[in-house]
Amino acid sequence: MSVQLIIDSLSQMDQQQSALLEIMLQKKQAILDRDFDELVRILSRESKMLKSIEELEQQLLAVAQTFLQSKGIKSKLNLTITEISRLVFDPEEKRVLTEFKEKLESRLAEVKRANELNQELIKQNLSFIDFSLNLLTGFEDDDATYSPPTGQDKKSATRRMFDTRA
Repeated sequence: MSVQLIIDSLSQMDQQQSALLEIMLQKKQAILDRDFDELVRILSRESKMLKSIEELEQQLLAVAQTFLQSKGIKSKLNLTITEISRLVFDPEEKRVLTEFKEKLESRLAEVKRANELNQELIKQNLSFIDFSLNLLTGFEDDDATYSPPTGQDKKSATRRMFDTRA
């Protein structure tokens, strides 16, 4: 069996990751625009894309196992692309495999950065919403729970209540 099936699977994975990155950029814009309806639609597409990527990963693992078995390796280990490339002797296939590995690593790093940025933007938006609500309601964290007056405050509160002139 040729390593071409692994290369094809890596190519599909790169395309899916590229599409996911595009969705994440759209999500960033929806967060910045505070367009929550669009954000819900994007999250739905993102969820479907993640399921598709998960299926591709399973397919890649199956193809890699088939490749290993064709090389006489009976192990069920999940080898990395670098380890698999050591079993490829055709220099052109080895080069292409290594290029796809590096391309996919780069793409995954971009997806990770975009995801971290989106998480930070969401966290900032939630903090802003919380702050705005606190301003509108006049609610402060110190007044969050009731506590009876103590010490000097208690005496002055009692005096104010009963020391009124008739």
